[in-house]
Amino acid sequence: MDQHFQILINREWTSPWADRLFAFVADFGAWAPWLLLLLVLGLVFGNFRFRAAMLAAGLAVGLSDGVGVNLLKHAVGRPRPSQVEPGVRVVRLGKAPAGLPKIAGVVSEPPVTFPNGIEPPEVPGMLTGEMPANGRSFPSGHAANNMAVATVLLLFFPRRGWPYLPVALLIAYSRIYTGSHWPLDVVAGMLLGIAGGWIATRLLQFLWRRLGPVLLPRLAEAHPELIP
Repeated sequence: MDQHFQILINREWTSPWADRLFAFVADFGAWAPWLLLLLVLGLVFGNFRFRAAMLAAGLAVGLSDGVGVNLLKHAVGRPRPSQVEPGVRVVRLGKAPAGLPKIAGVVSEPPVTFPNGIEPPEVPGMLTGEMPANGRSFPSGHAANNMAVATVLLLFFPRRGWPYLPVALLIAYSRIYTGSHWPLDVVAGMLLGIAGGWIATRLLQFLWRRLGPVLLPRLAEAHPELIP
């Protein structure tokens, strides 16, 4: 079943526009600087609850990725699809024009490679014989991290935190589409992210209730609870 859906998503449910979109979404280096800028602006201009949510999100990522994902990756040691599965398409972000940031690579044709030697159709930009991406595959750290953040935002802001959920799902899907992960890797990563987000938020809430009135009594009086 895992292999069946990997083939469907990676090789059959594809198109040139999807290659371009998911190559961008899957490339953390392309959009991370802009995400960091938004985070800094939020910390500077955001309110107390937003700052608390960012603290919880950082803790959630540490729990889900730094603990859960790393432990499972080393314990399971599952290879990536591009390392073992013939015919896997590895889709990468195109090269940015000279002088422009990496995110500008979205305007370029994304290179598509077939590391395991299945000859692709004669389509420009498709190559064979390149080395596949190395690394352990199970579970997906991208899926875990982004679902952890989405979970924290939903817990802190039930009415306004949902827009990041489709972003997290899109990133998770992109990891299968671009040949980096098996579907089960992504599902496991998402579950770890949900667990990490829930645990981090509840832990921070518990600590604030106990320590907030002692360490920051005026702030605790104004904000007795971190989440609704």
